[in-house]
Amino acid sequence: MKGATLRVEAALALALAWTLVFLVPLRHMRRLFGVVTGPTGNGAPLPGPVLARAQAVARRVDRVAGRLPWQSTCLVRAVAARLLLARRRIDGGIIRFGIRKTDGALEAHAWLILGGTILMGGEEVETYAPLADLAAAGRRTVR
Repeated sequence: MKGATLRVEAALALALAWTLVFLVPLRHMRRLFGVVTGPTGNGAPLPGPVLARAQAVARRVDRVAGRLPWQSTCLVRAVAARLLLARRRIDGGIIRFGIRKTDGALEAHAWLILGGTILMGGEEVETYAPLADLAAAGRRTVR
């Protein structure tokens, strides 16, 4: 795929992710993405080429999200990246949810982990207490 095509693909994935996050009930998202569990491990390490492809997808989603006319939250970005990884047959992504307390207010955050590497939302992740993972049960990363 060429650069412009990849950017359009990322924009479409972000639009779909926004729709899934804000308009589709969680029970339907579970059918697409797997089960919600307590925080588990970070997944098995990936071969270098697979990890490089996954990181390129995550960077592209972040770049495109910053240029769209709507706000793409951390969860929208993580869902979009996970959709694009699945399109490339790279399974095993874990969307992790966490919270922290800042000045008496609770803040939530979501980040995407693949093969022990945080692909999306890694900034300040150590300040959040992990609550749950959204991960496909029994699926493994391929290629």
